[in-house]
Amino acid sequence: MSERRKLVIFITEGKSEENALCSVMKCLFSPDEVIFHVINGDMMTKSNKNMVSLVNMIVQEESRRYGLQRSDIRAVIQITDTDGCFIPDEYVVEDSTAGHIKYSEKCIRTAYPDSIRHRNAKRKRSMLSLVSCSVLKGKIPYSIYYFSRNIEHALYGIDGDVNDSRKTDLAFEFSDRFSYNGNAFIRYLEDEDICPGDDYRSSWDAVQRGRESLSRHSNIIMIARQAMD
Repeated sequence: MSERRKLVIFITEGKSEENALCSVMKCLFSPDEVIFHVINGDMMTKSNKNMVSLVNMIVQEESRRYGLQRSDIRAVIQITDTDGCFIPDEYVVEDSTAGHIKYSEKCIRTAYPDSIRHRNAKRKRSMLSLVSCSVLKGKIPYSIYYFSRNIEHALYGIDGDVNDSRKTDLAFEFSDRFSYNGNAFIRYLEDEDICPGDDYRSSWDAVQRGRESLSRHSNIIMIARQAMD
C-alpha cells in the first residue's frame, strides 16, 4: 500500500449499506482507499461477546486479508440500525395481528412484546458501548453512526416494510444518484434534515430521547464531515 494512501474500513450489518454508500464514500475519502466489511447479521444482539472486542477482531481479519499494518488504516467506521431500540418499553405494544414486529413512528407493534423489549435492551447496551469507544487497538480511530429505524426509512423516507429485492433496487438507485459526488450527497442529507444533533455526541444523545429512534433520523452526515477533516 502506498505511503500516501491509507484504508478506511466500513463495518455494516447488511449489503444494502455497501450498495448504497460505497461509491460516495470512496469519493469523500479519496485518495484513501475504502472497503466494506459486511457482517450479514445483527452483531448487536446475536453475540454475547464484548462489542469492542468484536470490532477489533474484524479489523484483525481485514488486516490479514489485505496484509495491513495498523499504520495503514486511517479509520474504522461502523454503520448500524437503531431498530427503535431506545424507546421506552411502553411503546412496544402487543398486537397478535402484527406478526413478529411492525414499526411506526409512534410505536413497535408485535405479537411478542417481551422478546422485543429484551432485544431493545441488549441492542441499546451494545450500541452505547461502541459509542463510548473512540480508539481501537493500535490507536486506530473508531466511530459508529446510525440509521433510525433503518436505511430505507432514514435515507429514502420509506415508512414501511421493504422486501429484499426492493432494498437492493433502492440501494443501487441511491448509489447511482450520488456516485462519486460527495457534495451532492452532503446537500441531500442537509436538505432532508435528518440529523438530530449538531455534532457526533449530540446526535447520539438526541436519538435516545423518547421515541426518536423510531423517527426518520441518521447522523451519517458526520461521516462526510469526518472525511473532510
